[in-house]
Amino acid sequence: MQEYSKMTTDKIFLSYMHLISSKEGEEIYRLNEPAGEGIMRHTHIANGVELVYSELEEQNPTLQEEQKAFDMLEIMYIVDGHAEFELANRHFVSGEKGDVMIFNSQSAVRRTVLGKSGMNCISLILFTEDAILFLNDFLQTKTFSKEIFFPSIRSSKGVMTICGSELLEKLFLETIKLPSIYSKFKTKLCITQIILNLMEICKKNESLKNGQNDLEGKELKESSDLYFSGTTGRKVQNVRRLINANLENEISIEVLSQKVNLNRTTMQKVFKEMYGLTVNEYKTKARIQKAKNLLATTDFSITKISSLCGYVNASKFSEVFKKQEGILPKDFRKEI
Repeated sequence: MQEYSKMTTDKIFLSYMHLISSKEGEEIYRLNEPAGEGIMRHTHIANGVELVYSELEEQNPTLQEEQKAFDMLEIMYIVDGHAEFELANRHFVSGEKGDVMIFNSQSAVRRTVLGKSGMNCISLILFTEDAILFLNDFLQTKTFSKEIFFPSIRSSKGVMTICGSELLEKLFLETIKLPSIYSKFKTKLCITQIILNLMEICKKNESLKNGQNDLEGKELKESSDLYFSGTTGRKVQNVRRLINANLENEISIEVLSQKVNLNRTTMQKVFKEMYGLTVNEYKTKARIQKAKNLLATTDFSITKISSLCGYVNASKFSEVFKKQEGILPKDFRKEI
């Protein structure tokens, strides 16, 4: 058993944060320059299992070399806001409110860009060996091992993004509720449910990767909408998922509103409130992000990339790309 997991986590925090307060197994930190601006609340759950709630206004990548020394995962649920991450392998991945992002110790984020209002998120830090021991002990089993504990994610240099569900949202939010007499037990139960739920989702989606080991920051979808609620917010989240799944196609506002059974005007208004962008602005940003990934990782022609990103011709694509990124696609590729 790696008894040093909490000590290691505390050391990592203290190396780029300032401890504000500490009580009953919980520490509150303020980020120090140049790490960024914001507050993080760290709670030790068990050996190998740490819980962190963050309110970030700005964040800069730090301590990549230290993190690479450990077999660990960070499972991040975005409570509010959004962020874009540029990885060391030149892949780009973004997360929005309601998304779950899974990083491993090799993911190596080179640059992080938060939305205007920053980002609030809940993270589970899992040290593989100890986290497996925790699951086996908590569930009184010997079922869990390294072979089934997120194997493809742990060996990847990318980041996995999973569209959240009502169930995952409830479980994550339960971990940061005000303390009660049974909070410690309920938190462990919720964390166990989160891990099992995500392991199941990842297992079901392995066939989509066609044997590729590099996840390339791709977004995976749950195989079932069992926990998808009918509220307006959830329907608008589904609009974003539909856009991301069909970037090569042109889906009109009218069709999107029909697919999620939501009034067009309401859909547009709530989408702007939730993501700070109109539907079309978001679609453009998502397409350009996909284009950046393709430019960085393939030798596809600009014409083919423009088609894969939903543009009818390369000149229009180049015009939009330059407006968004300040550089032409061909020059972006040359820089890389």
